Amino acid sequence: MSIAALLVSTALAATPPAVGVGEPALSFVLPALNEDVALSIVHRPTVALSDFTGLRAPVARKAVVLTFLDRDRGGALLDDLDHIQKRWGGRGVQVLAVVADEGDVAELSTWVADQRLAFPVVRDSYGIVTGRYGVTDLPMTFVIDGDGAVFAIGQPPAQDFVAEVEAELQPLVKR
Repeated sequence: MSIAALLVSTALAATPPAVGVGEPALSFVLPALNEDVALSIVHRPTVALSDFTGLRAPVARKAVVLTFLDRDRGGALLDDLDHIQKRWGGRGVQVLAVVADEGDVAELSTWVADQRLAFPVVRDSYGIVTGRYGVTDLPMTFVIDGDGAVFAIGQPPAQDFVAEVEAELQPLVKR
């Protein structure tokens, strides 16, 4: 077993319980698969949740839509997430996708770049952030308020995804 694999299995074995509604979202910094988008928003090739939430956020938002997915489970939602970013971004919403694929970085970056998304897509190659959030079934979406608290958690069906996420965003954007 490689050191990286050992660290991952150890980290996942010691994973704390999933974060719940009303609790603070867990902070993380991950490398962007679409560096050009990350550079245009946060001016570096990594993205942190704290870039968008809390009092010290340089680009504070009213809400963050954080979706954990991989190419096979939730990859088709990237178009819906892009729609949400384009429709709600001007109202203080930031979409952020965490790709849990362990595949080749160049291949994943090409997959993301080909979709020309308006939001950052980050890679959790060892599943540490995914595990800390308690995500065991992909895709999983967390709506986080501007203060950094989890407002909603769910797995809306693909056909209802946009409508259900937008319903959760309404009260946060009105604040």
